[in-house]
Formats: sequence, C-alpha cells, structure tokens
Amino acid sequence: MLNQNDKLILAPIRGVTNFIYRNSLETSFGGADSALAPYIVTKESGELNKRQLEDLDVSKNLLPTTAQVLTKSAKQFIHAAHAYKELGVTRINLNMGCPYPMVANRTKGSGLLLHPDKVKDLLYEIKRDCPIEFTVKIRLGRENAQELKEIIPFINELNITDFTIHARYGCQIYKGSVDIDAFEQCLPLLDTTPCYNGDIRTPNDFSIFSKRLTTVNRWMIGRGVLSNPALLAQIRGEVFNEQSYRAKLIKMHKSLCDGYMGLDNAKSDFLTRMREQWFYLKDIFDLDHKVYKKIKKVKTLEQYEQATEWIFEQELKESILN
Repeated sequence: MLNQNDKLILAPIRGVTNFIYRNSLETSFGGADSALAPYIVTKESGELNKRQLEDLDVSKNLLPTTAQVLTKSAKQFIHAAHAYKELGVTRINLNMGCPYPMVANRTKGSGLLLHPDKVKDLLYEIKRDCPIEFTVKIRLGRENAQELKEIIPFINELNITDFTIHARYGCQIYKGSVDIDAFEQCLPLLDTTPCYNGDIRTPNDFSIFSKRLTTVNRWMIGRGVLSNPALLAQIRGEVFNEQSYRAKLIKMHKSLCDGYMGLDNAKSDFLTRMREQWFYLKDIFDLDHKVYKKIKKVKTLEQYEQATEWIFEQELKESILN
C-alpha cells in the first residue's frame, strides 16, 4: 500500500500530540517516520512557553520532530528558532494554516494568506536569518486557492523544499471536504512536490489519495491517527486482529498514563489530559458515546482506573481492524 520512498508524518494536534503522545505511539503501534509538533506562540517580549519548548528536547523524543511556530513576525520566529537550536532541534516550521478566526483575524496562521506582500517579506527574512532548516505548513488559502498561487513563487524562489499543504481553506476550519482538485492544480506550479495533509482517516482513504496523487511521497496525518493509533502501521501493511490491537492499545494507554503522571502538577492535570486523548480514542469502540461519557464523568484517579478497565473490555469497531 505504501511505496518504498513514501514517508508518513504525524500531524500536530494542539494539546494532544506532545512528546508523551509521540513516544507512546512509537513504542506501541509505531508507523510514523517523523512528527510535526503543535505550534508555539511567540510574543513581543520574546518570552516562550517553557513546557512547549522542552517538548522538543531531542533527549525526550523517540521520533524526529520538527518544531512549529505561529507568528507574523520574522524577528520572533528567528528568536524561537535559536531557542530550539539550543535544545538540539534541527528543523522548524512556520504555521500558515491555523484556521481559527481568533488567530486568522490577527494576521497569523491562515490569516496571513490574505496578505501576500507580508508573506513575501516574512518568508524572505526568515529564510535569510534562520539558524536551522526552515519549513512551511499552509492551507490552500484563507478563502480560495488563488491566495496560495500568489505565494507559490516565493516558495520556489527561496527553495523551500519541505512544504506541506492542508487541502482545505482556512474559512472551513476542519469542516467540509478537502479540495483535491485545487491541490492538484498547485502541483505543476511548485518546484518541489509538497507533503499532503487532510482527511486520511483509513487505509482505504490513503489508497485513494495515493493513487490519484502519484507524485506525492510525503503524507501528514493527524486526526485519523488519534482516532485509530494503528492507522500508520496499517497503511504500511500491518494487520491486526482484535487481540493484538487491544494489547497494543493497552500498552499505549499505560505509556500515556505513566508519562502524564510523571509531569509537574501531574495529579491535578491528569484527568484533563486524558479526557483530551479519549475524545479521539473513543472512536475505536462500538460504544463510542458510552466510552466518552464514562471518561467525562470521572472525578478521581480511582474512578478513571475503573472506567478504563470497563472500556478495554468493550468490542472494537470492525472498521478499525480492516
């Protein structure tokens, strides 16, 4: 199903795909070649979130992971790049895809796509001064694909060879369908074939996209993995029965629990963090609504343990195993 040269990249999901998740996935189901970290937000003061910075410390990460920054300031981006370099990070990504209005309305994320002149200045200054390899993640546009087409010449001129396109528009947020036609129309305009991102939720989805996008060999997958952590391994051809899947899921869950309990303020944050995980993991089970209801109701660690013991006895969805 996967060509020899294809690469699978774990996409960033804010609040969920931190180093604990990335490591837990790698040691249980596996399948990812690398990951893109959730973005860090820069400030005029230069202050950066310490926990988010340390999430990329290479000594903590089993997967090669690219840092990501949300900003409209080249100076702030460069400041973050130097901070990441000190942690051993070798690659950093500019987020020009975040779709949420509170971000876009501040001319950040996909909001930048409405201002090609600002994008040009931003990209050129970052490329000139960035101390580590510079990559970009983008949407097809904020409102339409013409916005991306106006930016592509800058991508080519700067020889940005790691370039990911989420095949939606910012105004869609995460709703509606991806626009594969518009994605395809960008390919001949780009000097480098981009990484594809968007709506790969099953091995069959991957098969459909890869057969159509024959020149693409890098695939970024996020929500599909969170709802089925075996997805990347399945795309690689690994087959799971209910017993083997359940065993790996329990192993992954234990790794997540151990990781979160090892953090500062572990007991007060644990249930909140695990609810974020189960928002997606519930999709593995036939009784997905009951599974998530169980998790939402727990108020103590003891109740959480009882709930998960019940959950792991439930039937897996047939669609997950195929």
